[in-house]
Amino acid sequence: MLTLNWREVCNWAGFVTALRFGVAITYPLFAGEAGWAVFLLLFGAISDIFDGVLARKLNVVSHTGAFIDGWVDKIFNINVTWTLVLLGYLPWWCGYLIFSREWIQIPLVPYYVTRYMRGNIPKNRPFWAGKVASISLVVALTAGILELYFLVLLCSILTSILGLWTALIYFQREFELFYKDH
Repeated sequence: MLTLNWREVCNWAGFVTALRFGVAITYPLFAGEAGWAVFLLLFGAISDIFDGVLARKLNVVSHTGAFIDGWVDKIFNINVTWTLVLLGYLPWWCGYLIFSREWIQIPLVPYYVTRYMRGNIPKNRPFWAGKVASISLVVALTAGILELYFLVLLCSILTSILGLWTALIYFQREFELFYKDH
């Protein structure tokens, strides 16, 4: 039984998430101009915060909204990062460092999606290192556009270390949940 309900995202918070998705898809068309690249990157980062705040304020927090928001975040970050790599704002190795968490989580995607769509979702317990990694990611990408290469290096390494740490926390949580259920 699938538990995603598209009506749950037909609200202002869902609209903000949809705007971020639109920016993610069109980012490559505008990122050739540094001003637009920074503006759209910061719009995406701010809208990622704002949609959750808005959902809580309007009391429209939902399973479907959280599911879509998470995927839009990944699409936005990946599309923006690789666009910046392809346009020469960032060296190729930054993309690999920045997404080191995702590289080791890829094998779990089918498991996560299946579990999430069936409504079997553990309580969201944000980990401070994941939040800092997200901020560090935005700083690294912005620094690349602004040609602040030491900051790109520093934030890429920080994003990688904190991202890997959060991935290990996710694996530990999933391992504990799996063995608790079996």
